[in-house]
Amino acid sequence: MNSIMLISDLDHSFDEIVLQTKQKSHSYGRRLYTLTQGHKKYWLKFHVEQYNQVLEDSFNAELEFYRQNKIASSDFLVPYSVIDLSKLNFLNETRQSGEGLLTLDTNDFFIKFSPENDLHEIRKQILLALNALEALHQSGWIHGDLKSEHFRSYLDTCRLIDFEQSQRIISTKKLLTATPHYMAPELFHGQPKSVQSDLYAFGIILYEWLCQSRLSAKTYHDWAILHCQQLQIKLPDSLQCFLPILDGLLKKKMDERFGSVAELRNAIRTISLL
Repeated sequence: MNSIMLISDLDHSFDEIVLQTKQKSHSYGRRLYTLTQGHKKYWLKFHVEQYNQVLEDSFNAELEFYRQNKIASSDFLVPYSVIDLSKLNFLNETRQSGEGLLTLDTNDFFIKFSPENDLHEIRKQILLALNALEALHQSGWIHGDLKSEHFRSYLDTCRLIDFEQSQRIISTKKLLTATPHYMAPELFHGQPKSVQSDLYAFGIILYEWLCQSRLSAKTYHDWAILHCQQLQIKLPDSLQCFLPILDGLLKKKMDERFGSVAELRNAIRTISLL
């Protein structure tokens, strides 16, 4: 079933409406609400015009991404709808027109796991995440700003959200719009985003998930030094079997990194979990 249709019958009255936008983002015109209807919870995102052109352009780019993928396979998306804001009476204070993005609330995909977790279950979880990323790439797009929270759990599958920085794989744009925490080394040198930069970000996500800890740096410069020079990968003894996978994802030189999700998937399937 096409995921668009899963929330197409939603009416425009809601039981609970909560503004979730952080103060700084709110001052720039971004709006993020949680809405409940019946037993379901939704997120509504939109941008108030003429506040911040960069954020407005990013949101419009995300809307365009959803429009262009409306007919294509949506196996990597959570249920969503592009909604007419003028129909939402609780937005009267902003006199808002235009469109917003409504998505079904979902759970984090990369949740903390117990040390007793079977290695086969961990590998299964990684492969499910790769299903979503591969479907995105096969549709002709890169995400461009992958973070752990952008991987969502839905009906025993993994889905992706937040496509404000997505772009066509064939694009040669050199816009520095990724999050430094997850940026591939070449992006710090002004190179365009690519499948390989998505894979590097996925490597950081996977590394932090397996280690159950987060990398840290204080400034953009510190992140650049970390990713381009200082990153050293170490795993707990019980998870050493995944080290070659991380090594292939986090190569500093792009041409030494895994070149596709398919290549990464094949490598994962060959590791010994004994």
